[in-house]
Amino acid sequence: MKSDDSGYTLAEAVVTMVITLVFMGISTTSIISLYSSTNKAQAIADGQQTIGIAFGRLDRQIRYASGLSTPGLVNGEPYVEFVTTYTGTPVCTELRLRPSTGQLQQRTWTQGPGTVKPTAWTQLTSDVSSVTPFAVNTATATFTFQRLGVQLTTTTGGAASPVTRQFSAIFTALNTSLNTQSTTVCAEGRALP
Repeated sequence: MKSDDSGYTLAEAVVTMVITLVFMGISTTSIISLYSSTNKAQAIADGQQTIGIAFGRLDRQIRYASGLSTPGLVNGEPYVEFVTTYTGTPVCTELRLRPSTGQLQQRTWTQGPGTVKPTAWTQLTSDVSSVTPFAVNTATATFTFQRLGVQLTTTTGGAASPVTRQFSAIFTALNTSLNTQSTTVCAEGRALP
């Protein structure tokens, strides 16, 4: 029996290393791409979830509104108000979008004579923007209730790979009618910081 101690040549070793590096490059690129798309999908899901929670909360509140105000701007911030009376006492709720912080916020106060004493602003959602976030549709023969349209744009994912999505919903105030005249209802809160 003859033993062969010749081994591998340098050319064979270089070819093997080049092939291995090519496969490693392909697999690393695939893993990075997968990681990036997973992050993007997670950012979209997070944005949808926070907007969904805010819209669900607004739906429960606005559904029982007995009047909606006309949207307006105060210091460049869009506002809209609605009043609910299902507790026996008229309660005003004010919504605002703060373009400087990207927050949709709300506060409430009891409507009646005397000084308006609103609660502190609470955040409904963040990382949102909109040129005209609120639109009130008055009751008509076709739609016999007032409706509040809310349109928001959310940007998630950070500066490296931002993901922008548009969300819009129309909330119906079921305690309104064709006779509801409430264009200035609760708008007194706009004068308070």
